[in-house]
Amino acid sequence: MRPSPRLRAALAAAVIVPLVLTATACAPDADSSSDDGAADADTIVVDSVYGEVTVPAAPERVAAISYDTPWQVMSLDLPIVAAIDYTQWIDGYTEDQQAYIADAAKVGSYGEVNFEALAGAAPDVIVGDAYEVDEATFTRLSEIAPTVIIGGDERGDWQSITEDLATALGAHDTWEEAKASYEARRDEVKKQYAEVIAANTWANFSLGNEAGQFSIQLPSGSTGNLIVNEMGLAYGDGIPQDTDDGAGYVSLPLEQIGTVLDGVTVGLTYENPDGTKMPAIQDVIDSSLFQQLEIAKTDRVYGLVSNVTDYRTAEEWIDELATKVLEPLSQ
Repeated sequence: MRPSPRLRAALAAAVIVPLVLTATACAPDADSSSDDGAADADTIVVDSVYGEVTVPAAPERVAAISYDTPWQVMSLDLPIVAAIDYTQWIDGYTEDQQAYIADAAKVGSYGEVNFEALAGAAPDVIVGDAYEVDEATFTRLSEIAPTVIIGGDERGDWQSITEDLATALGAHDTWEEAKASYEARRDEVKKQYAEVIAANTWANFSLGNEAGQFSIQLPSGSTGNLIVNEMGLAYGDGIPQDTDDGAGYVSLPLEQIGTVLDGVTVGLTYENPDGTKMPAIQDVIDSSLFQQLEIAKTDRVYGLVSNVTDYRTAEEWIDELATKVLEPLSQ
């Protein structure tokens, strides 16, 4: 389970920087020797949040140092040599995801990089996102290896973030294939279950920032964007549509849950691959205030495992939605 909506509230204050990432092969100078030309052809120049960076055209040792970045690199069929320590969240990840990071060096925790450990992993490129990596950290990372820090228009902008990451890592073709597969599956499910989607009012809730709170994924967040903007699942009238802090979710006192989820007929939340829910999410569901909601009385609360970070995990989330939610509701 990702720390948003959880730990990110205090760490999501980083400025969200729109990014257009471009890449051009370094062409050899007309007066250069063939050897120099060959060396230049091995690199590309990319524009990242903190300026242009020269990176290997085909990196072999990728370090992914932001929370979502390893899974985005995984979706590009590239291995990583380093990532942060996911031990405290590992139960929320699938066996494939756990296997993917099993041999990667642990180089810090969420929002905090262990620079010595990262240098020991000997990456040839470092990638991360601007929501967790500020410019001072970028400067230190760049002393270890070429570093590309990516941002989007908002935290849930995984479409453009993954495209920029694919460009920086020389995997744009793989990204395009994943995008096409996702779009086909999205459109198929929306068409197949159009009546069920339209007949219900939806919400995606989770635990709050602290005890006695709950949270709602906003359309500006990764899962909220997928639910509202991509799949067209209409949120209830009481649900906030956005905030100004860029976190992608809002944490509210549990006393407001009746107002916020009033009229919601289907509730979506997160669960672990083994079918259990995080204790703090279960506490929200078990609360007397939640149990008074229509979705509790009709047993229309569904847990989904997939963390949406890229086109492949988004497609997996849609598959879960179709199998666990839309198909049963259509019966």
